[in-house]
Amino acid sequence: MSVSTSCNTIQERIVVGEALDEASQIHVMACASCNRLVTEWLELDSQVAEGLDGGVTVPDGFAERVMAHLAPLPAAVSRFENLLGRRWVQVALTQVGLAVAIANVLRFVFASLVPGASLGGVR
Repeated sequence: MSVSTSCNTIQERIVVGEALDEASQIHVMACASCNRLVTEWLELDSQVAEGLDGGVTVPDGFAERVMAHLAPLPAAVSRFENLLGRRWVQVALTQVGLAVAIANVLRFVFASLVPGASLGGVR
């Protein structure tokens, strides 16, 4: 295994949090690149841990102020949208769509049968 592949594998194991065997630990101590990564990784990990331990403080009334800014605006509903929202209009449009679909299927089937029948039948 080449040195760069070994360093890459060891560095990936460090970032994932796997325990290193003795040979990998010796390599980390000897290799400048791996040693720098371990140092930076431990520093980052400690900064994250300190940030989480401090906790987040939320000011009083914060949720109420956010919700006040998110209040829904009255939406202007057009007559067309109002008409499409009615149940009978939706059912009628569905029935029209179904009729068009059936007509297309029949047109497709007859388009292949009629030319064959006009020539004396399909063999």
